[in-house]
Amino acid sequence: MISCKLEQLGERLALVLDEDAVQALNVHVGDVLHLEPTPQGALQVVERETWAEDTHARGRAFLKRYRRTFEQLS
Repeated sequence: MISCKLEQLGERLALVLDEDAVQALNVHVGDVLHLEPTPQGALQVVERETWAEDTHARGRAFLKRYRRTFEQLS
């Protein structure tokens, strides 16, 4: 069994994965995991996005997150 820990980072929660979980999920820092609940109440990974797959993904994510701020400033 692999255990993970939730930590408070500002106003958000972060799921901290140990080395076994990182290897089992084949993930890297910056990856985005899309989780979906199963009928049994567990979570399963339905999609994994890596920043390396899309070189402009960080820029789009930044612009999406701060779009309203940019609109108010202009």
